[in-house]
Amino acid sequence: MLLGFIAGFLGSSLGWQINLLAIQRGVRRGKLAALLVGCGAVTADLIFFWFAFTGAKTLISHTEHWGWFRAAGIVLLLVLAARAYFVHGRPRPRTQKVIAGNPTRNFLVGFLVVIFNPAVFLMWLGILTFLIGHFPEARRPAFKWCFCGGFILGSLSWFGPLAFVLLAKIREWDEAHLHTLSRLLAAVLVAVAFLLVLEKI
Repeated sequence: MLLGFIAGFLGSSLGWQINLLAIQRGVRRGKLAALLVGCGAVTADLIFFWFAFTGAKTLISHTEHWGWFRAAGIVLLLVLAARAYFVHGRPRPRTQKVIAGNPTRNFLVGFLVVIFNPAVFLMWLGILTFLIGHFPEARRPAFKWCFCGGFILGSLSWFGPLAFVLLAKIREWDEAHLHTLSRLLAAVLVAVAFLLVLEKI
């Protein structure tokens, strides 16, 4: 479980596009929205783990369909980048009330950004292969359940403070700083989309 916790915490803290998305949506929609973006990303990671543990060979041998997922991911990133670039500023009470009734949208943002990126699956596949090859306990049947449980705890130990502590301080920023944050998010999303275009699978 410790290995999963470390992987969850590091994977969540180093996922810049997800963190910036969580912050940007949290600024406009509240703490729960930021947390749900992170939870969506974690759910996508867990699906990748399931494939890596149970059927990675079959999935890797049929990469001809991955191009469609990558194309969908590129479009999604560019749409989110456009929204981040043109929609910015302090949170608005009306917007918060409307989004509070539809939390699924925030969850899907985090989920879709990760699930449509084949590079994330290959990254986790490489990490799990390394762990299984270098840690004897990783070969035990119960390892995948302990790893996934630890991963969830590790991820929440990052996204929890981000949503309920860091976000509260960021929401106090002035208009210029919030505007800069949105522009930074847009640049990061465009950069990730560009890397997906260049990526060879």
